[in-house]
Amino acid sequence: MFRPPCWVRAACGPLLILATLAGADRAAAQAPKPGEKITYMDHVRPIFREHCFNCHNQNKATNDLALDSYERLRKGGASGEVITPGNPGDSYLWLLVNHESEPHMPPKTDKLPAAKLEIIRQWIAGGALRDSGSKAEAKPKPAVSLAVSAGAARPAGPPIMPEGLAKKPVVVTARAGAVTALAASPWAPLVAVAGQRQVVLYHADTGQLLGVLPFPEGIPYVLRFSRSGALLLAGGGENARRGLVAVYDVKTGRRLFTLGDELDVVLAADISPDHKLVALGGPEKIVRVFNTADGALVYEIRKHTDWIYAVEFSPDGILLATADRSGGLLVWEADTGREYQNLEGHKGGVTSVSFRDDSNVLASGSEDGTLKLWNLEDGKVLKSQNAHGPGVTAIQFGHDGRLASAGRDRVAKLWSPDLSPLRTFEALKEPVLEVALTHDGQRLAAGDWSGEVRLYSTSDRKQLALLAPNPPAEKAAPAEKTPPAEKPPAPEKPAPAANNPPAPKK
Repeated sequence: MFRPPCWVRAACGPLLILATLAGADRAAAQAPKPGEKITYMDHVRPIFREHCFNCHNQNKATNDLALDSYERLRKGGASGEVITPGNPGDSYLWLLVNHESEPHMPPKTDKLPAAKLEIIRQWIAGGALRDSGSKAEAKPKPAVSLAVSAGAARPAGPPIMPEGLAKKPVVVTARAGAVTALAASPWAPLVAVAGQRQVVLYHADTGQLLGVLPFPEGIPYVLRFSRSGALLLAGGGENARRGLVAVYDVKTGRRLFTLGDELDVVLAADISPDHKLVALGGPEKIVRVFNTADGALVYEIRKHTDWIYAVEFSPDGILLATADRSGGLLVWEADTGREYQNLEGHKGGVTSVSFRDDSNVLASGSEDGTLKLWNLEDGKVLKSQNAHGPGVTAIQFGHDGRLASAGRDRVAKLWSPDLSPLRTFEALKEPVLEVALTHDGQRLAAGDWSGEVRLYSTSDRKQLALLAPNPPAEKAAPAEKTPPAEKPPAPEKPAPAANNPPAPKK
């Protein structure tokens, strides 16, 4: 073992001691005294210096985020602001370092020690002060309440469920493709899963297969139950060839009508609450609205500059929200197509939108990783939440105002009506592309790029079932065995017919 000469050890010994003492002083400086303000300069910056500055400094700002400057930290990074003073649960930075959201920080290492995490949490909760002379910022008050003021009315009669539908799959493959669409009935324990040339229906409480609806035109890229739960809309087609929307009767499985003759697939569609209008959009960048009575085109929206990713009617049928791949998010008068609000704020493509039951608030999810709640009276943001760092792929409001979301970080999440985090479910194998919250809010379905669809309990996050997009064909029931004494003689082998040639010889 190599040892330095004695004169080196003699000269360096005091320096090593001083360095050790300096390190101890720095460590001690991170611990606030009782009653002391927790600040960035005195307490948080030393933690960031030790664990974060290598990747997040002003010279090397990974994801455009620098933590060695208070001003740059407050500005945020590529996904927007990372600190919400006064609320750690709304702060993207806290969710990352506390391993509540991916990518976990610091990367490829364990969580920070609990004491350091508590300093960061208390710093954010105390207003994210710069230094001892700083004052906490006043929290802006939302323009409207984030609580749901009135829920949607439940239709009269028993919940509408499939009855006697065929369960034979249209397509069975060795493995499923990416999950392109999911939907849950608003009033019944029913989940629809998109497969290849088919839509598969499952019982949301048991995971039981209830039926298969053929979609021979291609792949469904959007599934939407009507607000009454009586109809199921499937939109899709074949890439760069054709696109359309088909509407089914949920109870009987009968296809009622089709609309649209697009030159590319339908990526987004919805049916109005009164079943009179269907809106659809896709790569053609045009939103088309049809009359369901005669299939006539009512109007077109040509303001979008990129692929249409999301379309949804408000629960009261008055508004229509549309969103695109370039971050465009607009709200229109549903009957006329006149522009009502242009909602600007997302820095990436808007992948999904969802109206709250009272139609006063619209939620949006984006590739910029954020969820936003919009006040539809003035078009202002009520709340913004960094939810899924690599991007939000799907969202859905529940009747109680909670919001389900899915993201490229491989997880699905459940949020309170004010976007405080409630649940993060077990990570799937691949990015989660679709999410659906059941009628009672007790189940959440999430489907990923690998074709796996998991059904979770929202109360304890347990996985309850797997919902296959291409369920295996049911095996025929085995025939009853006949006693040997009564077994009839084997019939003679028939001669091969012209249209039924014999198997080739080996």
